[in-house]
Amino acid sequence: MSTAATWADMVLLQHSKEYAYTRMSTPQLPQRTSVFDRLPNTILIIHAFFGGDKYKGISMAGSITSDRSGPMSKAYNIEDLRIMAKRRLPKVIFDYLDGGADDEVTLRNNREAFSEYSLNSKMLVDVSDVSTVTTVLGEQISSPLILSSTGANRMFHTDGELAAAHAASDAGTVFATASTAMTSLEDVAAAGTGPKWFQLYPWKDRGVMLEHMQRCKEAGYSAMMLTIDCATSGNRERDFYNGFGFPMKMTPRRILDGILHPAWTWSYLTSKPMSFPNIESLFRDSDDTSSIVQWFGEQLDCSFNWRDAEEIRSKWEGPFIIKGLTTADDARNAADIGASAVVVSNHGGRQLDQAPSPLEVLPEVVEAVGDKLEVFADSGFRRGTDVIKALAMGAHAVLIGRPYLYGLSAGGRAGVARALELLQTEIIRDMKLMGLCNVTEITPDCLRKRTEQRTASPSLIL
Repeated sequence: MSTAATWADMVLLQHSKEYAYTRMSTPQLPQRTSVFDRLPNTILIIHAFFGGDKYKGISMAGSITSDRSGPMSKAYNIEDLRIMAKRRLPKVIFDYLDGGADDEVTLRNNREAFSEYSLNSKMLVDVSDVSTVTTVLGEQISSPLILSSTGANRMFHTDGELAAAHAASDAGTVFATASTAMTSLEDVAAAGTGPKWFQLYPWKDRGVMLEHMQRCKEAGYSAMMLTIDCATSGNRERDFYNGFGFPMKMTPRRILDGILHPAWTWSYLTSKPMSFPNIESLFRDSDDTSSIVQWFGEQLDCSFNWRDAEEIRSKWEGPFIIKGLTTADDARNAADIGASAVVVSNHGGRQLDQAPSPLEVLPEVVEAVGDKLEVFADSGFRRGTDVIKALAMGAHAVLIGRPYLYGLSAGGRAGVARALELLQTEIIRDMKLMGLCNVTEITPDCLRKRTEQRTASPSLIL
């Protein structure tokens, strides 16, 4: 390898260390950014062109070869994929993916809640044969990991939902298509052979919801998932500060940010225009969609109630999921209208700030309805131990959003596959260390609630 290539590797490594395990807390006004803050991203592209074998396989669109020695193999956890995504995406796009509502308290609490519990282990157990295979809504999947519905995937990588759906199929698990996907639900259904769910929003135009269900039935979707935590859009202030909108307006700051993120920009300029093919009729009736967040909120029916949900449920013959509840009472309501499953979720901290984390309410939801329907959880999952803690509380499976979107942003289909691989590998390793051979053995006995907040001893701080 050339001296220049080695130097570039060193710069990239240092860059990743500087960003490792850091998160924006309270949104701030846009800060000045030096060209040198984005230098490693540019080096990556130059290095790929001029003899950098280590990065062979990167295209200007950011797609990655399946070579396991490629860039994605250098991600050892979900945070590494987040760092890679931050490096490749313009700030306006990354903040849309990474940010939360208001002061982002819920966003932070979703992660901190996991530290409230420890894991118990059983020693001297034969763990030579560990299985994570489980069943959700009558379908067998390879792992209790499900790719949740996330909109506008093509903003993060040109292959968007198709890349994620193929990766989910390859991994033997479910992919959930969002109403706001940038790929038609039919094309996503045809991507791979894995099971597909479709996510509904409570649109003011009920005809759109009924149209979606009919199209999903014809396309072979196995389950319908109604999101109920969107009476209006959340207050995501990072998007306001960044001027996020659709289509994106070209301002001097936006152009500079694009220049400093050449891989994403080249992909954006050379790919087909971004659109929302599943909700085109809503766009046709709108005069202004420049503020996509505001427009989205205006399309939602804030009068939608449990009677409406029951009516929608009656139109779908297969499994029906209610997503976005955080109380036992709402879980009971879901069971009463005939739901097959519920997802305990605060929308990843993107809707109501100060909402409880899933782990805070999961036990009471399972106790209330666990014998009537299946209980899933999402929001804040980043590690295999996080998944195990949710399963120990009674969840049947965990839905992930940001983890696979970080992978998608970093490397397309290969990045999504890496995200799933990392989490699956962690789950298996953690089960072995806990003396567990099957996910059915993950029970409440595996958990220990921390009784006090622990702080490091001053003598241990170097």
